[in-house]
Amino acid sequence: MRRYRLSSARPNFGRYQLIRRVSLGGMAEIYKAKAFGPSGFEKVVAVKRLLPHAEEDPELVGRFVAEAKLLAQLDHPLIAKTYDVGHVDEDATGASTQHYLAMEYVYGVDLQELQHALRARGAICEARVVCAIGIQAAVALDYAHAFVDEHGVPLRIVHRDVSPQNLMLSKDGELKLIDFGIAKFAGSAMKTRTGVVKGKHAYMSPEQVRARAVDHRSDLFSLGVILWELCCGERLFKGDSVLETLELVEAAEVLPPEHKVAGVPAELSRWILRCLKKDPAERPQRAAHLADGLVHALGALDHAAPEAILSALYVSLFGDAGSLEDEVTIDEYMQALRAVELGEDPQLRRERSDITIVPDTADFAAYVARLRERMPCEVSDEAAPAALIAPSDAAFHRSTTEESKIR
Repeated sequence: MRRYRLSSARPNFGRYQLIRRVSLGGMAEIYKAKAFGPSGFEKVVAVKRLLPHAEEDPELVGRFVAEAKLLAQLDHPLIAKTYDVGHVDEDATGASTQHYLAMEYVYGVDLQELQHALRARGAICEARVVCAIGIQAAVALDYAHAFVDEHGVPLRIVHRDVSPQNLMLSKDGELKLIDFGIAKFAGSAMKTRTGVVKGKHAYMSPEQVRARAVDHRSDLFSLGVILWELCCGERLFKGDSVLETLELVEAAEVLPPEHKVAGVPAELSRWILRCLKKDPAERPQRAAHLADGLVHALGALDHAAPEAILSALYVSLFGDAGSLEDEVTIDEYMQALRAVELGEDPQLRRERSDITIVPDTADFAAYVARLRERMPCEVSDEAAPAALIAPSDAAFHRSTTEESKIR
């Protein structure tokens, strides 16, 4: 595959050159970057670094480091790899420390971008495509759920943020699970505060919404939501506010995909509905069971491998888009960054479900002030990422502001 050289190849963040920001959340931002090493070594990576307000919160820093330690242990072709973790001090005193995590950069699109591309053509996913996506996602989740550390101790990992944005599809047809930033696992010192709900609200499980204890079956509910939406071409849980959406999730009343869209195989529909049971005991008890069921469903539709099916779909929709290098530098990208911060980027096509509710970031005003210092124009409170706004007491924030997250 042809690759274009990145222009102005020089480090500007430790040993990395930050090329452009591809994602902004409530706690961290992710850049496409280039790593440099001895003897001319160069490698394109994704650099995830904490935002300034998060650096001031020891708990958020601890969670970030815990994520890095967890990811460093995982080694599976369908989970994005972790290469490096550390921090960069912007001055000699270490007063401006920025923690970062260097990960595998996945050339491709996430499942939300895939859904947008299909909608633009007036199409929805074929059943065989839904099966192929479900198989790979379930295999990745089963590996994480069943993972044991070097001492043979099960970590009982729960991703807690399985959503279209965290499943990346490459041109080669591989679907990779990314972003374990709010994952729960044995041995983690990070505890969710009482009343705090974490995750993208339209893809939470009912037990997440109720802020109850969750296990690996919560991730299967989230995957079930994704598969239902791929089958039906629309959102499953979509209220007029965050609170209404959460109420729909908690009720978990779901129309079978085969009753919603003609041609959805009954076997595929049954597996999706099993994932979407309100009671975790009625869901598949392992992601591997779901994967096996979807393999059987796919066998009745197509004998091609899941990777071949997804690669053909990618090429038909995107061609080489997202799989080639470009020559955009960080300096050139900063010219467009202002529009992104203000929510004016024409490519910012994100659903309200992108809002990650992480009300641990209380220093909202200070963060907006920092944005004003970095930007050549005013940044209003309304334009700041909705993920940074904490819900008050028992009520969730009902703003329709979208999270500033781009690809």
